[in-house]
Amino acid sequence: MWLSWPQIKNIFWEVIYPINCLGCGKENIWLCQECEAKLPRDGGYMSLIDFLPSHLEAIMIASDWQNEVLQKIIHAYKYNFAQELSLVLAKLLIVKINLLATVYPEVKDFVLVGVPLHKKRRAWRGFNQANLLAELVSRELDMALSENLIKRVKNTKPQVKLNSWARQKNISGAFKVNLREVEAIKNKNIILIDDVMTTGATMNECARVLKEAGVKIVWGLAVARG
Repeated sequence: MWLSWPQIKNIFWEVIYPINCLGCGKENIWLCQECEAKLPRDGGYMSLIDFLPSHLEAIMIASDWQNEVLQKIIHAYKYNFAQELSLVLAKLLIVKINLLATVYPEVKDFVLVGVPLHKKRRAWRGFNQANLLAELVSRELDMALSENLIKRVKNTKPQVKLNSWARQKNISGAFKVNLREVEAIKNKNIILIDDVMTTGATMNECARVLKEAGVKIVWGLAVARG
C-alpha cells in the first residue's frame, strides 16, 4: 500500500523527534492535561493603530506568545505536522470567542474563515493550519464556516523575516475572493482565523479583498501575536 506524503512526513518526524509532552516531557503525548491547563487564556487585543490604514474593525489575540510552551506547540503544529495540536489551539480560540460573546452576543452570528495557504505550501504541509482551527471552532460553537471564500493566488515569501513595510508589499495582491461564494457572504460579518499574527498585514489584505466583495465587518482572531 502506497503512503501519502503527509503520512511519510509523520513517520519521519516520529522517528527523528519522538512524541513527548512539549511542557513536561511526558512520553507519547504532545501536551498533557496538566501542561495544557497552564496555557495563558485571553491575550487581549491588538491596536489597529499599528498598521493604518486598516480594513479590520477589530483584532483579537487568544493567548500569549511569550509563553514558551505555546511557542513550541505552534511550531510543532505548523512545521512538525502535528495536527493533533489543532485541538489545543482551537480551545484557546473558543475561550476567546465565548468571552467576547458575553459582551457582543452577535459574534456567534459571524462567519469563520481561515486565512488560506497557497496550494504549493498546503501540499507540502498536508493541511491548512488556519482552516483546520476554524473548522474546530465552528463545530464546537455551531458557527457558520466558509472554507472556500478566499484563495491565495500568490505564493509569497514567508512573512516572519520581513519588516513591516516589506510585509505589506509582499502580501499585496496575494488573495482573491472566490466568485462562486460572493453572493453567500455579501452583507455578512467575518472572523478571520490564523495561528500567529505579527503586524496583521496578512489579515489586513484578506479583509481588503473581502470588503471589496461586499463584506460588512471583518474581525481578526489569532492564537497569539508573534
